Amino acid sequence: MKKDNQIIIMVLAVLFLATAMGAGFNMKYAREKAALLAAAEIVVLDRGREAARLNMDTLGTLPAIEFTANLKSSIMERAEEHLYTGVALSELFKTAAISLEGRQRVMVRSVDGYIVPLTIKEIEALDNIYLVYKDNREFLGSYSDADGQGPYMIVIRGDRFSQRWAKYVCELDVQ
Repeated sequence: MKKDNQIIIMVLAVLFLATAMGAGFNMKYAREKAALLAAAEIVVLDRGREAARLNMDTLGTLPAIEFTANLKSSIMERAEEHLYTGVALSELFKTAAISLEGRQRVMVRSVDGYIVPLTIKEIEALDNIYLVYKDNREFLGSYSDADGQGPYMIVIRGDRFSQRWAKYVCELDVQ
């Protein structure tokens, strides 16, 4: 066998091994996040370390706010007005006993790998960012439901085209 062919085979073997290892790590991550969704829990991290786990019971102790926001998706011809129920994200951090003072951002992570960075200024703005659990007075469907968006979703009222909204939220990391 020629030396060029041997090099190609070695490179392909290394790439295959790296891909297999990456898939293995990703499967573990996906299983952990799927378990959070199944339990309807959100992990709140303080600089990468778990500080709290919140669930529907915890959120039920916070003041629920109903508000309207326009949902615009790439598959929709025009925006649709929805009535959402949720809690202000700033209140959620108070419940988790995490101060936002001196922090720069919160990374919102969804089970599907989507990540949205939010500035502290955005979070502290009045009537802006909510962790939502109901859409038109019905609980959000789960990740496995055809039209599911939850059990939790981030809605940013100040985001005109709803491009930074996040469905299937499972983790909030205060940095």
